[in-house]
Amino acid sequence: MAKKKTTKKTHRTGRRPTPSVLSINICDAIIRDEASKKVSLIGLFNTIKANTFPCVHPQLHVYAALTNGHGKYRAEVRFSNVEQNKAIAGMIGDVVFDNPLQVIEMNFVWQGLNFQKPGPYAVEVLCNDELIGSRKFIVMGPQENISPTSGTEVK
Repeated sequence: MAKKKTTKKTHRTGRRPTPSVLSINICDAIIRDEASKKVSLIGLFNTIKANTFPCVHPQLHVYAALTNGHGKYRAEVRFSNVEQNKAIAGMIGDVVFDNPLQVIEMNFVWQGLNFQKPGPYAVEVLCNDELIGSRKFIVMGPQENISPTSGTEVK
């Protein structure tokens, strides 16, 4: 008697599984050691403090790690204003998973990112136009207090 083959629901619908986000981090710098290939994230933060608005953050880095992908996807990493549900900047490109256990690490440098007003913002990761992960952060004005270890300042 032959064994009955079972398949995941996603295979019956003809739709590939969506990759999973392992992490999304915002920081001052990303360093990759060429010998070990390990990544160091320097100056992680979740708050930007500005003296005036609109403000321009001179440079920040975003690190995102994805897994559980099956083949090629159109990936997008973007910054969004949470209150307005509006993208303010983004990058689009292809990612290719050789197998679902592979971890794809993406490192982005953003220069001159413009924030029109204080409030909640997010870094969002999409694959094939589907939101798969989000990392919120706050942009604050000069009158608001923040912990000195959690933020960065825009002059």
